This record gives sequence, structure tokens and C-alpha cells, in this order.
Amino acid sequence: MNNMIEKVVSTFAGITFFLVTILVIIEIVRRYIFGYVFEWSQDAAIYFMVTAVTLYFCVTQIRRGHLVMAAVIEYLNHKKLYRLVGLAKIAASTVTSVLCLGLSVAGTSMLEYSYSMDIKSDSLMFVLWPFHVLFILSMGLMGLVAFFQIIEDVVAYKNGDHLLGQIDLVADI
Repeated sequence: MNNMIEKVVSTFAGITFFLVTILVIIEIVRRYIFGYVFEWSQDAAIYFMVTAVTLYFCVTQIRRGHLVMAAVIEYLNHKKLYRLVGLAKIAASTVTSVLCLGLSVAGTSMLEYSYSMDIKSDSLMFVLWPFHVLFILSMGLMGLVAFFQIIEDVVAYKNGDHLLGQIDLVADI
């Protein structure tokens, strides 16, 4: 499941990053060489870039590369507090899952509001509810991935993997 989510989301986010970068380069040329720009280009660059970044949060969570604090884990591991390291991984995955799923659920009220009020960007070219849908989706996917990681961490803890004293260089703690 993680591989499918990673492929789809990273491809979509990568294409969005690329297209927004092309748009920004075109707008720089239009502004500084030709002296005019599209009124909506700044809004497009901001909203699509934020969308791509929030979607890519899910991929970083899959890779356990989000909010890395390796120094703390390395210190605990050096002090041979292996059980604490294992419990810290479970706690971090739990907090991430609860936070992201909570943001996803709480965001539905903002989505309903922006859809019902037809809220638009500053240039009035983009309705914002599709961006809110993508934000809620990305937070929900990140929470789902973190939930799967809770299960992985609990199984690894139960199997005693934490007692080996080997730590992953990439951990979301």
C-alpha cells in the first residue's frame, strides 16, 4: 500500500513542482523582459506549490524522513536505552497519525465553508475548495501511513528488534 501511495503521490507532486517552476520562469521572463504578467500567476504559483508540498509530506512520512531528530535517538541508543528508542518510535508514529488524521477531519469544516461561500484566491481566478480537498487528502494519507507505521513499530517492538541496538538513520522522531 505504501509503495502505491508513494508512486502516485510523488509522481503527482513532482509533475506539479515541475509545471509550477516552468510557470514561474515564464512569469519572470514576462515581467522583467516584456514588462507585464498574468494577474493570476502569483496565486497559481503559491497555491499549486503549497499543494505539491503538502502532498509530498505523505511521501516523506512513508520514508520516515519527516522531522528527523537523529541526535536524540543516537544518544539514547548510545546509552543503551533500547526499549526507550523502540517506545519513542511508537509514540512518534502515534502522535503523527493522530495529528494528521485530526487535521484531516477538522479540515472538512473549512472545506464546507469555502465551497458554500465560493471563496476565491486574491486574483479571483481560482476557487480554493479544490486546494482544501488536496490538503485534507494529503493530511489524511499521511495519517494513514503513520497508522501503518504504528503497527510496524509495535510488531518490531514485540519481536525485540529494538534490543539489537541498531537504529535506522532515518526515523520520524
